[in-house]
Amino acid sequence: MARPDPGARLVDLDGMRSQLLSLPLADGISPREVAEYLKSLPPERFPSHAYKNRGKTPCIQPRGGVPLFEGQYDLTLQLDEAGADFIPLTIDSYTRHNQYDTAAELLLRSEEEGKNYLNGYPLVSHGYKITRELYTNIKKPVSLRHGTPDARLLVEIALASGITEIEGGGLCYCLPYSEGFPVDRSLLYWQYVDRVCALMSSQDRPIHRESFGPLSATMVPPAITISIQVIEALLAAEQGVRSFAVSFGQTGSFTQDLALAGVLRELTNSTLEQFGFTDMETYLVYHQWMGQFPRDREKAAALIVGSSIIAGIIQADKVVVKTVEEALGVPNAQVNAEAIKAVRYAMNTFDAADRLDSEAVNREATLIRSQALSILNAIYNMPGESFWESVFRAFQKGYIDLPFSPHADNANKLNCIRDANRSIRIVNPGNLPISDFDMQQELALLKTGDGSTRETAARLLSDINVMVQ
Repeated sequence: MARPDPGARLVDLDGMRSQLLSLPLADGISPREVAEYLKSLPPERFPSHAYKNRGKTPCIQPRGGVPLFEGQYDLTLQLDEAGADFIPLTIDSYTRHNQYDTAAELLLRSEEEGKNYLNGYPLVSHGYKITRELYTNIKKPVSLRHGTPDARLLVEIALASGITEIEGGGLCYCLPYSEGFPVDRSLLYWQYVDRVCALMSSQDRPIHRESFGPLSATMVPPAITISIQVIEALLAAEQGVRSFAVSFGQTGSFTQDLALAGVLRELTNSTLEQFGFTDMETYLVYHQWMGQFPRDREKAAALIVGSSIIAGIIQADKVVVKTVEEALGVPNAQVNAEAIKAVRYAMNTFDAADRLDSEAVNREATLIRSQALSILNAIYNMPGESFWESVFRAFQKGYIDLPFSPHADNANKLNCIRDANRSIRIVNPGNLPISDFDMQQELALLKTGDGSTRETAARLLSDINVMVQ
């Protein structure tokens, strides 16, 4: 049994880091120079500063990444001028999968032909020196958005570029994105990332880490979301990270969103305190709808406005926004800028001073809390010499099971459908270590008809398409 431990640190980081930074793609990166450079940045470039000075409404962050430096520079300026509180740098798919040679070839082709042959910014191919120039006149945090199980080189270059927020984690950037990447390696590689982020931090300028809460973004029950978010926070805290955000994606149920937000914030803070991690500042991030988006612009706009209001009600620290063209392709800078302004208007107009409360929300929160604690306590009692090993063994046993994960080793025994209020309900827990009493409550909240396989399959398809019907 290996509980989270404030004294745990990655063994032989210096050796691993020296080997990684000796690669040609890391040419010129000096940890000492990077640390000094980050210390020289204005405090406004760090998420902790943005969060503490955000006012009454959540910070706003769009997504955005294009292959060419000039295009990314123009996009950065337009998002800044539109009022984004966080500036995104979204990485291309080849770089995410460590296919650096292919990314470099397609970047060259993009430059030669003036067309985009990549679906994001190939940071490793561009390198840190030119990327620093993207943010010379920016006084806002820059967030690295990617989806990479092995992000060690990517993060080293990102930090050298002056990027101060690193999204991801060993589970949340492996299970939803990779079919065959070993989960134990992903967990170990993200321990490297967390430790490097901690080492590159200074007292008033901490490098910020953010976990990816939407996961597969398809019928994920709140207890799984919370369990994975708390695990990622604990693993980062073990490596000395002092600024961390947990997050979740809009569930499709107003009641469940309110309950999930409260329990996620509560369990993150109480669990960190339980294991002696008293110096980590935590924040809550809300992702607007991550499932299938309506193609109709009016419906898409209504969905965005609705989720903006929910972000305010749950008192999120940040909302990651969508655009009305989400269903049509990658939005351009103008559409992204319009989304920022629309979300800002909605949150300012319908400002929520206090979280909403009701018997239904409290009942939902009690059920979610019980399930999440059952999963987490089972993980704490798994054998292992370190906490990340216990997490890996729990995954192998199916205690962590992500619906619609493409990962070959995911148990895929957990099944969920929606109830009459669109809340996500567990109908088959698989190997999840939750109590019979909690499962009885889940089933009692469902109206399943005769429960036949045909009906369940039809309902599941309908539930996946819930926002486009």
